Amino acid sequence: MDFLRFLFSKTFLKHFLIAIGITLALIWIILQSLSWYTKHNDYIIVPDYRGQYYTEVKSNPENHNYQFNVIDSIFDADKPRGSILSQDPFPGAKVKKNRMVYLTITSMVPEKTKMPELRDLTLRQAQSMLESAGLKLGKLSYIKSFDEDAVQNQLFKGHIIKAGTELDKGSVINLTVGMGAKAMVDSLREDSLQ
Repeated sequence: MDFLRFLFSKTFLKHFLIAIGITLALIWIILQSLSWYTKHNDYIIVPDYRGQYYTEVKSNPENHNYQFNVIDSIFDADKPRGSILSQDPFPGAKVKKNRMVYLTITSMVPEKTKMPELRDLTLRQAQSMLESAGLKLGKLSYIKSFDEDAVQNQLFKGHIIKAGTELDKGSVINLTVGMGAKAMVDSLREDSLQ
């Protein structure tokens, strides 16, 4: 009974309310301090850096609120070397000052690949092998040969190139292809008529 009487006494209630007030005041001070320390609601918007050159973005004084880190470089023959392909955080994201922006750029040095052996393959097979090696099919030149649509020579920059030669990915390979037996017979007929 003495305990219940103590709980409802003026002294206990007075000290209990003071303790609650001090606790609420401390919680409020801590939350305000955290808000100030973390700069709550003090955001900046991340611009779109895709397609720009990494060196220009990094040296631009307007980007002083960000730090940049290149996490990957990918070779893409269709994009300018050193340009930004993707970024994290994405454009339009709200971030704090001095936020790290992670970038993926196109590599400055293209990857290497080996020239496959295309001689005596059909044009379709040769094209498939070029694509899987990361090379591009260039001009086709048809020559007199009994092998219809069979590759006779593989050329790089006007010169015959051997299988196994290292090339930059995305290099253009020209092919000479046989016209076939019918074209040879027609050609022989034309030569005999003259």
